[in-house]
Order: sequence, then structure tokens, then C-alpha cells
Amino acid sequence: MSEPIKKLLHEAPEVMPEQVWPEPEPLDTAARLTPWPAGMILPPDIEDFGLAFADRLCVAPAPVMLAMLTTITAVTNGQVWIEPDQDNPTWREPTALWLAVVMGVSTGKTPILKAALSPVWEIEKELREKHEEALAEYEAELARWEAAKRGERGPKPKRPIPKRLLAQDTTREALSDLLGNNPGILAYHDELSGLFVEWNREEKKKDRAFYLASYNATPTPIDRVIRGYMFVERPVLSLIGFIQPGPFRERVLEAQNGDGKGADGLLQRFIVVTAQERPWQDDRPAIRAELRTRYHLLVARIWDMLQAGGEKTLRFDPEAQALWYQWENQTRRAMENPDHPEAWKALLGKRMGLTARLAAVLAATWEEYGPVSVATLKRAIALVRWLEPHARRIWHRALSGNDEPVIKLARKLQSGVLEVAGKRLETFTERDITRNQVAGIALVGEARRVLASLVEAGWLIQDGKTYRVNPRVKEVGDV
Repeated sequence: MSEPIKKLLHEAPEVMPEQVWPEPEPLDTAARLTPWPAGMILPPDIEDFGLAFADRLCVAPAPVMLAMLTTITAVTNGQVWIEPDQDNPTWREPTALWLAVVMGVSTGKTPILKAALSPVWEIEKELREKHEEALAEYEAELARWEAAKRGERGPKPKRPIPKRLLAQDTTREALSDLLGNNPGILAYHDELSGLFVEWNREEKKKDRAFYLASYNATPTPIDRVIRGYMFVERPVLSLIGFIQPGPFRERVLEAQNGDGKGADGLLQRFIVVTAQERPWQDDRPAIRAELRTRYHLLVARIWDMLQAGGEKTLRFDPEAQALWYQWENQTRRAMENPDHPEAWKALLGKRMGLTARLAAVLAATWEEYGPVSVATLKRAIALVRWLEPHARRIWHRALSGNDEPVIKLARKLQSGVLEVAGKRLETFTERDITRNQVAGIALVGEARRVLASLVEAGWLIQDGKTYRVNPRVKEVGDV
């Protein structure tokens, strides 16, 4: 800003003609996020409960909806497959989804996980009870076998293997046992950062390779220290968990290192979703019990149908197949666009596989087990399109540095309310910000960086050590 304008603003602070102030620039050059597309993608039995739960906890709907959708894979993994290209019978995708919810601390991650996973816990409880009955029968049969004379015994009874759908914070060896004895598993993590750290340890290279294989259902040999060699014919593993922006940024930077262990595409396999925090409301609507019941019954119906009907391979109906080829052509052209950064091209490289998996999972949620309809494929494509701005924003912020303090302070400035110790400020200093930890900023260096970014973008006018808010920030879209 020129010195004459600064002088004018300083001399007449009570009169601020709009034309004197610079036009503030948008702060976030990453993609804009849109609200959850209610009524467009998920069936009411999932969405009605998810929206009610989000309203009750004052959390954004997106993490809730994606957690519930990923939960469906606990009952479809290894049971439902999709062949998306009728002219390429070698292309077969499982329903495995990897979901990383990038959120700050104390944002409701544990309640979200519990609400999403609760119907699967109920199924696992029934499976445990059945296993206990089978175990009792086995022990009785074994006792009879041992009591019989050697020549009259017959084959020795085999100990029953418990069925499992879920795993929590478990090791590669334990997961390999579970995947060897079950069609598929959903592993859930309250905090994903520990898993990412494990993957990057030199002595854990086999873990990383195992997870990559389990995403693609690739046959995998496992060498276990105590129990020896085993071969998992078709591992199908879903992942769901939460991670804070800082640790995720470290993983993104590793993934950008072209010759490093983070450049194997593992991170790009994650569906990443973030959400702006919702302000707490004293009066919040109750969650009607019947909404939770409907969600539980849907998951139970999918499970029962697959147990009764066996493994299913889905294919598109003719109209959906034509749409698939259009979407594939569009994706390939985007990947070949020289203006797109390499990080985005890497994400686009996973788009078609993700679309196919989402189509299969959505077909299950809509209880569609014949040819996948064009309506279901449209839902999958719409969800991919809705998710991609989340990926672009999260990766952009990770690569460009942590601009969350800038965004938080900008929101306060845009709301027109900047208060320190209960006092509304027209002008303020770095010390006002750090002393009162406005927008979570506690260090002088961080305050200086944040304020400099806002000055450069025209959101603030600096006069020596004092800052004044540009009233035109209200013209900028929401940040």
C-alpha cells in the first residue's frame, strides 16, 4: 500500500471511504468446501441418523457421514466386489475404503467412531455368542474323541475359528491372522498418527507393504516371528481414523519426496475429509431413537443378505457403463493436463478405483444387488467430486504450511468482532494477540507471521506496531 494512502487512513480513522481501502484478496487459494449434499448420496436410513447425530454434537456432518459409509465395508469386505469395465475382466475392485478425518483435538472423534461402528459391534457380539456355543460343542466332541479307543476315534475335531469384522489399533501379525480367517476386516484408529509413524520406521517396511497389498486384495505371504509362515490369499482391509493437521502435513511432505518411502502412493489411497468447526449450541435437538434403530437395521440387513446369498460380483448396467467410460475419459484428460501439479495428478490416478469402490458400497447401502444402476454410479461420482476439494485443500495446506491460525483470525476479523479480555478492539497490536491467545496464537513469531499474511492480503492495515481491520473483508467469501 502506498504511503499517501497510509497517511490518509492514519489521519482520518473515523472516516473510511470504501474506495480508500484496498480490495482484500481471498486467503485460501485451496478449493472451497461445500456443505454435505443431503438427500443426494446416502439412503435415509444412514443420512437421517447422521444428520441428527451431527446436530446433537454440534459437529460437521461430513466426518459422520463418511465414517458411517466406511463402516458399511465391515460387512461387505471380501463379500462384495465390482468389475467396473465390461471390456476388461482383469479389473476387479474390493469394497475396501481408507478414511482419514483431518480434524483438531476435542472435535468429537471418539463419539463419531462409536456412533458409526455401533451396529457392527452388535453383529460382533452375536458372532461371539455363536462362537462360544461352537466352542462348547467342540470341547464336548473333543472330550468324546479323546475318550474313544484309538482305532475308533475318526478325524480329530477342529477347533472353531471366531468370525471377526473389526480390529482396533492392532499389529500386522494380528491383522494377517484376522484377514487369513475372515473375508475382510475394518481396522479403526482413534488416532492415525501412530500408525503413520510405524509405517515410516525402517524395520516396519513389511508393514507398509502389507497394508498396500490389503488395500488391493493382493495375495500376500506373511512371515511371523512366533507362528511362522502363512499365506493370505485375498486380504481386504478397510481403515478409518482421525489425525490432526500437523501430523498429516508431515505425511504429505513425505509423500512428495519422489525417492522416499512416502512416494509409494499409500497416502493417496486415503479418502481425506475435513470440516469447519461448528459453534456450540445450548439448545440442541435430541436424536430420536428410531433413527439410530433404522441405521442399525440397515447394516444388519446387508450383513444377513450377504451371509445368506454368498459372495457377489457387481457390474454396471448398460447406461451406467456408458457413464463410467465418460468419467474415465474425463479423468484421463485431467491427468494429462500439464497445468495440474504432480500431487494432484497422483490423486487423480486413484480416482477411478475409488469411484468403483464407492459405487459398490453405495449399491449395498441402497440394497441394490443386481447390475449397478446409473443412479448409483452418479451418486458415487457426485461423492468423489464432493470429496476432491477436501483433498485439494488438505494437501494444499500441508504443502504450503500451516495457515490454520491465519484462517481462524480472519474469521474473527470477518465477523466484525475482535475482542480481547471482553473489550472490543478497533486497533490492536501483536501483544494483544499473543497475550490473550486470540485464534490460539501464543507466540510472538507466529503472531508476526499471521499478521504479515493478513497485511499482504489487504485484510489489515499496519501503522507501526498497530493494526486496523479493513472493513471490506466482508466482501470476501467465507473462509
